[in-house]
Amino acid sequence: MDWWFRVRRVPAVCVGLVACLVLGAVADSIQVPVPVIVGGVSFSFPLPFLLPLAPVCLILHGQSRGGSSIEATAVRPVGLWDAGLMTACTLVMLAGGWLISSMSGHILAAGMARNFLGYLGLALLLRLLTSPRVAAVIVTIFPIACAAFGVDHGVPARWAWPLHEPAYLPAFIAAITVGSAGLTLTLLPITADRLARLLR
Repeated sequence: MDWWFRVRRVPAVCVGLVACLVLGAVADSIQVPVPVIVGGVSFSFPLPFLLPLAPVCLILHGQSRGGSSIEATAVRPVGLWDAGLMTACTLVMLAGGWLISSMSGHILAAGMARNFLGYLGLALLLRLLTSPRVAAVIVTIFPIACAAFGVDHGVPARWAWPLHEPAYLPAFIAAITVGSAGLTLTLLPITADRLARLLR
C-alpha cells in the first residue's frame, strides 16, 4: 500500500484537488479569452472550467510511473486501488463543487466539478490508446479546441460540454457518460499494448 501511495503520488493529487477547489471558489470571475476559428472573434473561457486539468494531469502522472505489464499480473489489487482513488477524487470534486455553489453562490464551481469528471474519463479512455503522458497533452488541449472550433457567435455547440454553464443538463450527462466509461475501464486489466494486440 505504501508503494502504491508513493508511485501514484496520492499526496500530490490531494493537494491538487484542494487547490483546484480553493482557486475555483476565489477565481470565479476570471475569464480566459480563447480565439474562435469559426463564428466569432474570441470566447471567454471561465477559469474554473480549466482548473480541473491540473489534478487530472497529476493523476495521469501517477499512472505513468507504474509498470503496466507488472501491475496487470500483480497480486495486489492495483486496478481496484486506482479506481477507488479516482472515484474518491470525483466524489470530492462533486461534493466540493456543490458545497461552494450552494454556500457562496459561485455556480461555476458545479461546472468545475462536472469538467473534472469529464476530463478524467476522457484521459482514462485516451490512456488505453496512447500513454498517460500523451493522454495528458490531448486532454489539456481538448477544452481549448472546443472553444476554438465549437463556438458559433458566442454559443457553444452541444458537443462542447466543457464550455457550457453548469445548469446545462446535456453537458452534465456527457461528462458523466465519459467519466463513468473511463472509471469502469480502470477496473479491467486492459493496457494499451494489450488493446493494440486485440485490434490487430
